[in-house]
Amino acid sequence: MLQRRLFFPLVALLLVVGMLASLKYGAVDNRWQDVAGALWDFQKNNPAQQLIHHLRLPRMLGAVLVGAALATAGGLMQGITANPLADSGLLGINAGAGLGLAIVFALTGSPNPLVAILASFCGALVALGFIYLASAKSSFGLQPVKIVLLGAALSTFFSAVSQCISLLFNLNQDLAFWFVGGTGNVSWLQVKLALPLIALGLIGSFLIAPQITLLSLGDDTAISLGKNPALIRRLVMGLVLLLAGTAVSLVGTISFIGLLIPHVVRFFVGYDYRYVIPATALLGACFFVFADIGARLVAPPLETPVGVLVVLIGVPFLLVQLRRGAL
Repeated sequence: MLQRRLFFPLVALLLVVGMLASLKYGAVDNRWQDVAGALWDFQKNNPAQQLIHHLRLPRMLGAVLVGAALATAGGLMQGITANPLADSGLLGINAGAGLGLAIVFALTGSPNPLVAILASFCGALVALGFIYLASAKSSFGLQPVKIVLLGAALSTFFSAVSQCISLLFNLNQDLAFWFVGGTGNVSWLQVKLALPLIALGLIGSFLIAPQITLLSLGDDTAISLGKNPALIRRLVMGLVLLLAGTAVSLVGTISFIGLLIPHVVRFFVGYDYRYVIPATALLGACFFVFADIGARLVAPPLETPVGVLVVLIGVPFLLVQLRRGAL
């Protein structure tokens, strides 16, 4: 398939271009010489290289990790639920992770990155538990619209509780970043903690992708081939928890990446999840890196939250897909 063969190298090249552009452009534009120096010959007495090394490089890597994680989580959810509207943001998982962050902020003031990741996992697990229990009796057979309505209700509820906690504990300034989503505060320590977790989630997703393709043929077919659909779904839910929980702990609650990217990917690579999942991770990373660049350049020197920019892209995409009958 020509489209599939071209997709991976072209998007990979575009991702590299975006990563380099992310180091150069922003409220303060740097020279390409400074970008090269910060990467290969870092000089501590060079202010431009310090800016790139300490601020933009972890931010860029964070955008790559988050984009890949959220897009893959959405692709996994759509695969196991046969629901084209499934997305960790729309199903309330991201908002649940955000609630976990709000609680830990209220208890500790300013949690270290490891505590923030654990809090995100706990909040995401609660949301995922609601989704799982609501659809367990029908083996995820709930109609797509019903699952999305449940997710929207959960997301609204968790967000409201987070806002209440923010008001009660006077955390508006601290939590505003997490509610709108942004990469500006990503640090090297956060990247070092998140990298192995997201890498583990992505590797697990690539390995389980062939089983998701079998599930798309129906549970009876999977069972006849010796597979356990319930076990596969539980494993995938664990991967979604790992990916979405870690991503939210880095940049806050961002929706629509997991909805938008898998649909675009399937147009190019087809419906075989052996290709869909890796392509989704690659395009998700590329999309979020460029979205982060756009957020910096919309109204410099002020910075637009990247979560807002993603929503401005995602909502029209959703409306167009609904009008076309693709969802």
